[in-house]
Amino acid sequence: MIILHYLNNSCSHRIVWLLEELGLDYELKIYHREESGFAPAELKAQHPLGKAPVLQDGDLVLSEGNAIIQYLIDRYGNGRLEPMRQTNAYSMYHYWLSISASLFSANLIGMIASRSELGAFGDYAKTQTPLYFNHIEQALVGKKWIVGEELTGADFSLCFPLQWGRKYVDMANYPNIVRYLKQVEHHPAYQKANVKALKLELDKF
Repeated sequence: MIILHYLNNSCSHRIVWLLEELGLDYELKIYHREESGFAPAELKAQHPLGKAPVLQDGDLVLSEGNAIIQYLIDRYGNGRLEPMRQTNAYSMYHYWLSISASLFSANLIGMIASRSELGAFGDYAKTQTPLYFNHIEQALVGKKWIVGEELTGADFSLCFPLQWGRKYVDMANYPNIVRYLKQVEHHPAYQKANVKALKLELDKF
């Protein structure tokens, strides 16, 4: 039995979307942030890093969103949700997995910069989310999903940092990303994830 340890208002949500898209049976254990905004001790006990999401599948325990996404696709995707290996599309698939992690970090330092006086570094930090948004906006020109016409694991990876990053940019400048996120959030499996888990409220994040 797959068990997903899920923290509210976190990148855990994209894993529920993926589990629903793959049609897998799983148990969802939901944890709520403390008033400090941090994860509760019960979640921290599930993995040495103390961060969500954490996936258990038999004896395997995995943290880190991209590792979980790739594991689920490798184990249960049956050839779906990733391009054919040893192709340019497959290389770009891994590129966008990496970009999603970089955008997550850009959002994090932007959040810190918005709450603290960091001088020149703070000015630099505030430019990073727009830098990635500009790149992704251009990459989506003429494409339905981030790699091409087919949904891939890169879309599951990228959705959360884009959803979070919206608060640090003027979305009027990013019509392709607006369209892309609307498409994500209206995807049938994403809608199922909203019912089974908790809707994201990233204005509180």
